[in-house]
Amino acid sequence: MLAMSAKEAERVATVLGFRISPDTLLRVLRSVPVPSPSAEVIGIDDFAFKKGHQYGTIICDATTHRPIDLLRTREADMLKDWLVNLEKRPVRASVDRFPAYQEALLDQDIVVVSDRLHLVDNLWRCLNSICQRVLPSRIPVNPKGAVSYGLKPQHLTEPENETKRRLVERVQSMHRQGGSLNAIAQMLGLNWRTVKKYSELAYDPSPPKRQSPHLIDRFMPHVRECVRNRFTLRETDAYLRQLGYRGSFGAVRYRSRDARREILPESQIFISRKDVCRLLWQWSATRPDDTIDVSYLLVRYEDLVIPFCFIQGFREAIWERDVEHLFALITNPQVTSHPGLKRFMGSPQSKYRGNPGGLSV
Repeated sequence: MLAMSAKEAERVATVLGFRISPDTLLRVLRSVPVPSPSAEVIGIDDFAFKKGHQYGTIICDATTHRPIDLLRTREADMLKDWLVNLEKRPVRASVDRFPAYQEALLDQDIVVVSDRLHLVDNLWRCLNSICQRVLPSRIPVNPKGAVSYGLKPQHLTEPENETKRRLVERVQSMHRQGGSLNAIAQMLGLNWRTVKKYSELAYDPSPPKRQSPHLIDRFMPHVRECVRNRFTLRETDAYLRQLGYRGSFGAVRYRSRDARREILPESQIFISRKDVCRLLWQWSATRPDDTIDVSYLLVRYEDLVIPFCFIQGFREAIWERDVEHLFALITNPQVTSHPGLKRFMGSPQSKYRGNPGGLSV
């Protein structure tokens, strides 16, 4: 009868030979004392009442996978109060790396267990953010040809006006040879009206654009200098602001693109930052080409050395369940002081509290 509504339970009770009202049933159920939940290992996660606005907390028994309780919020104070009111406090808790849960559990001296899924996902996000801060959007291939990157190289895309100019010249050439507008349109996949416009000899695909003055115009020599020195956009913006620039970051991005097209040769081969980040993540010492590629990147961009070594060692320690190696990594002064790893290292450092015996994999 507990699985029914109050009115359905009333009808079943009548069939069984006794009469009771729905309100009485609810009052009797509410008066029954609920046993205090007790589980040695619990699992804690958040859920959304309304996504992006209001979240709650669900607590489960990690052994039986049954829900124990629901909390109205995911704040640390509410979870602390729930843990304090328990008759038997749990020994371990499996949670993600949400700071409020970490704080509440560590204050109650409960062992916090972070699953590999969240650790590896946070590690990938950490590497991605470091690559975005250190690497430019395009990484040129080694001019000596010693680097293959194990990836498909790309070429700098031509300006849109140049591509359009070549298409117009092709249409005009085919039209001079006697091709009809419909035939040219079918061959090139264009509309016949577009072909008619392109076939006119007086048509100019790149009319001069009127450029309004901008704050960045007087800083263009410095922008070209930054492009020659392979500065990232963030570094270029910071350098210009030291010189007195007060414009937008978007202007720095677009003018750096124009300067790059002026200075760099069109035939230069480059590798995208996304592919380089994937190469650093999937690196394997068994592939000689990848080893050469990674060595070239680490020599060219020294800020990647410590994060790359830490990430490879961290993943290896988790895979082999090597507690001593993991403890040595997360207590290394070069790792703990690195600006790109501070956010990732905040949670693991707070768990062991200087004791390798409290760390498990």
